[in-house]
Amino acid sequence: MADGLPFQEAIDFLAGKVNLPTRRWDDLKHAAHVRAFSVAGVTREDMLADFRVAIEKARRDGTGFKEFQSDFNAIVERTGWKYFSHGKTEEERRAWRARIIYTTNMRTSYMAGRYAQLTDPDVLKYRPYWQYIHSGAEHPRLLHLSWNGRVWRADDPVWLRIYPPNGWGCGCDVEALSEREMRALGKSGPDPTPDLKPYEDTDPRTGQTEIRIPGIDRGWEYNVGHEWMHGIVPAELRKPLPAFGEMPAVADLPPMPPATRARASDLLSEELRPEQYVEAFLKPFDVKPGGYGYFRDVSGGIISVSQALFEQRTAEGTVIGLKSGKRDRGQYARLLANTIIAPDEIWADWAQVKSGVVLRRAYLKRVTLAGGRSLFIRFEWTSKGWTAITGFDATENYLEKFRRGALLYQRDAN
Repeated sequence: MADGLPFQEAIDFLAGKVNLPTRRWDDLKHAAHVRAFSVAGVTREDMLADFRVAIEKARRDGTGFKEFQSDFNAIVERTGWKYFSHGKTEEERRAWRARIIYTTNMRTSYMAGRYAQLTDPDVLKYRPYWQYIHSGAEHPRLLHLSWNGRVWRADDPVWLRIYPPNGWGCGCDVEALSEREMRALGKSGPDPTPDLKPYEDTDPRTGQTEIRIPGIDRGWEYNVGHEWMHGIVPAELRKPLPAFGEMPAVADLPPMPPATRARASDLLSEELRPEQYVEAFLKPFDVKPGGYGYFRDVSGGIISVSQALFEQRTAEGTVIGLKSGKRDRGQYARLLANTIIAPDEIWADWAQVKSGVVLRRAYLKRVTLAGGRSLFIRFEWTSKGWTAITGFDATENYLEKFRRGALLYQRDAN
């Protein structure tokens, strides 16, 4: 709620999310948190849906933390959820975890909606400056406190780094100012842009390089509003994932990005052994045969990568061979890996497996081979296994049947 009225932009931010079950908070990162509704440790879709209803009610109706806490307790009682938390008593532990879920979702949705309002052309015309407002926390982050009262132009790149929230529990805000209001603060112009030199660190889950910003908690190095409005999913495709069942076609689906031209080195010999195809697939992920690793894709989500992806097993689980060379697909092992690393699109939908219904991530890519032949590749991954589809029918009509569910990423065609 804002001034007693529903905050429509913040409501819209939540409404466009996709429910994505996760085990840990960093199963998703940056843009993935904008696109996904998740609660760390909630892997059941029904439980996640209950939490989402509670959060959307709080956002829409302004019911506050106490009612959300009551909803949280009801969900825990009903499901028996075992969650990570802090506190000496069960009451303290529940309150701590409920507040983390509530505050994170309410703050990110509020600041995303605020960004949409502040960047409206009519608002920017009369209020082209933004002032950083510290939350006034009793135990402040010193860099956040040092930015308090500073004024920079709305289009200053600094806002791509420090637009709040900038960490767990960060309550900082932004206020739009006119030229007159800025000068009334005793400023003749914007403050000098702070020298926040990004530095490289390592993703502890995957080993991949990640960029960190001084003063910003890990995982919060992005502008939630800018990512929502200008991020990796086109505005017209920001839809929630339909319930399990027949995936309807997405209306007015724009074409996929143009095909990428393959290099001669991307194709392997048709005479290699199955284990050599497996090794060629694993190498770009820095995983050795028999080893295991994680890879964070361009949408911000994590998948597991190992030789087990290619193992054929009996019903009892005994490995009886490798499926890497089946149907002459082995020569495309490097292209299959590249479909995960640099896809044209990533979609999420539902898959029926023996143990029930699971979420499936589908990586799509079109590649032009020597001679102009077009190859279409789809890598489907779930926690229960994977399948790959390769074929030379890359017409738009053929591709449409694979572009179902909710879009998580689309490569910029420019």
